Amino acid sequence: MAAQVEGYCVKCKEKRMMKEGAEEVDMGKAGRKAMKGSCSTCGTGMYKILPSKK
Repeated sequence: MAAQVEGYCVKCKEKRMMKEGAEEVDMGKAGRKAMKGSCSTCGTGMYKILPSKK
């Protein structure tokens, strides 16, 4: 995905943009999608759960 993704960083305790290279992942049996990346400020791993498509 080329677009920048905003997620919540638990280390910075703020919403931050993910570094380039964030990827969409599948979260287990329920089939929920999420974006997995790292914080652009501190480098901590981040997840953003994406809305389900109905």
